[in-house]
Amino acid sequence: MTGLDNWLYLIVATPKMPKLHNKISTVILAAGIGKRMRSKTPKILHHILGKPIIAFVSDLARDIGSEQIILVVSDRTHDAYTALGNDISLVVQDEPLGSGDAAKQGLKTAECEKTLILCGDVPLLTKQTVLRLLQYHEEKNADLTILTCEMDDPFGYGRIIRKHDDSIAAIIEQSDATPEQNAINEINAGVYFGRTEIIAAAIQKIDNKNKQGEYYLTDAIRNIAASGKKVCGYMIDNEAEIIGVNTKSQLAQVRAIVKRQWFEELMQRGVYIEDPQTTDIDLSVKIGEFVHIRPHTLIEGDTTIRDGETVGPFAWIKDDKHIGRHD
Repeated sequence: MTGLDNWLYLIVATPKMPKLHNKISTVILAAGIGKRMRSKTPKILHHILGKPIIAFVSDLARDIGSEQIILVVSDRTHDAYTALGNDISLVVQDEPLGSGDAAKQGLKTAECEKTLILCGDVPLLTKQTVLRLLQYHEEKNADLTILTCEMDDPFGYGRIIRKHDDSIAAIIEQSDATPEQNAINEINAGVYFGRTEIIAAAIQKIDNKNKQGEYYLTDAIRNIAASGKKVCGYMIDNEAEIIGVNTKSQLAQVRAIVKRQWFEELMQRGVYIEDPQTTDIDLSVKIGEFVHIRPHTLIEGDTTIRDGETVGPFAWIKDDKHIGRHD
């Protein structure tokens, strides 16, 4: 278990896998250009403690028991696929036409009756939250369930429009919302779960007649609700879980969260990290018991620290499988 797996729920036990009647296809949307990152590296290939952003999401898809994982990429993010394993199907979105078109391409190859849609640039979403979303969907007998979050500052997010019975009527993108709709604090977290055929049929009906000239996946939600299908929203209250990495500032913010929880896990296991601020340890590093990490230490890659070792200060260790072994 990594620091990410339990960073939010260190005490609460992981819920059991919901008793779903059908296996799940998971579609990961990872074809975005990522202009705001201002980087030659596609945003989903940036690393957090040695792990690509997209790998956090693909690992989550595995952890919840997905029968099929579909990664929708662009030509520029094609390289992301090679590092994720041969259990992932690759779909290329030829043109960046928006989230609706990306989901459409992914759903074409979805084989299961129910599909979960995730964003490839949201690495902090936990297994616990997704399992609760799936359980909520079953309990409500919904056709589609959306993950939502109530935020103090919802700027930049699509707003959730609810009906009088508390079901969801629509998601309005901020650029297309009225001032009254933009005052709503409940936002769309970009995670959807429901019957594959219903989502696919609704996407077929969307157009790009909006200010961005893109096909919005959120417009498909409106189509589903308008057709009389039951659309529910499962709301969480921890904003950190749904942070999308679109800028280098957000990348640093997410990295700090992952690092803090990873170090907390290590120290609960008996590792003494003397000065966390000047120390970095990749998530791939294996550390034994009673280890002491001195200040200004960087440990990366495929590295193993044996029981009882002291590392540092001012050490940089990379891809050394056995540190401190005396031959």
